[in-house]
Amino acid sequence: MMDTARLEGLGLQLREDAAGTEAVLDLEASPLVNPVTRAFIPEVTFQVMGDRLIPISPPAVVGLAPILIGALSDVADIEALLADAFNEHIFHVQRRSAELQVLGLTPRVEPDTLELSTDVADGELAVTLVSDRLGNFRVARVARGREDLPSGMGHTLELSEFRERAALTGYLVALFGEPASRPQAAPVGAGLVRFSDIVEKFGAEALVPPRSSLELLAQLQVEGRPYRFAAARVAGRTFRGLLAGPQGKEWAGRFELDEFPGIVRMVADLLKVAPTAVRLVGPDTPQE
Repeated sequence: MMDTARLEGLGLQLREDAAGTEAVLDLEASPLVNPVTRAFIPEVTFQVMGDRLIPISPPAVVGLAPILIGALSDVADIEALLADAFNEHIFHVQRRSAELQVLGLTPRVEPDTLELSTDVADGELAVTLVSDRLGNFRVARVARGREDLPSGMGHTLELSEFRERAALTGYLVALFGEPASRPQAAPVGAGLVRFSDIVEKFGAEALVPPRSSLELLAQLQVEGRPYRFAAARVAGRTFRGLLAGPQGKEWAGRFELDEFPGIVRMVADLLKVAPTAVRLVGPDTPQE
């Protein structure tokens, strides 16, 4: 148990409540500044958890990295570490806001919590993305029409891997799109292009430039159930992939093109079924 004299010696005011020990840091001499409201943050409350100080108040500092008590020598150390974590969060908010704007999305920063979020919509599908204090995005809400889909919450993604809005939208549609008793493929005339058409028109030796984006979407049936496999080029011969089924995401990760065994084999391995149980479904494929 932490010695209260040690904490008080660091310039912290201690108080006890039902949750345990709280430590209050007075920042009147060097307050943090909320960049949205321009209001000063004159004090910060920490929850004392073993050898760590965890920021719990005000909302603008909740979620910042804990401070290790053993590494502190005086109150100036606490102020410096807190300011560093707070400024790093503001940096990530600014960086990610700029990335969202490049994608044509509107960033929102909640004034009190400084939480960054945005909405991505496609037809009836609406997805809310929220960033943590380190700039990592997660899915906070998924709605299809008027129905919320709780199973979609918590999925994480790296925003910088999506070079344009259509790539991000396509990824989310593949992940949370309309479920059905069987895959519903849009007609080729609706803007979809088969790779067989590309090979036929351009030849198998045509090259994709190193910096060009490349995305693929395959629809499958596995033992009669519908699945979507999506892949998008990250850089060079590195791709990120996603397999989604009737219950949402089954798998997401990166792979190297040279090691990719093919869609059927990879899906079979991921779902632990025989390759014969996996069937690619195209626009002209009869449905069972």
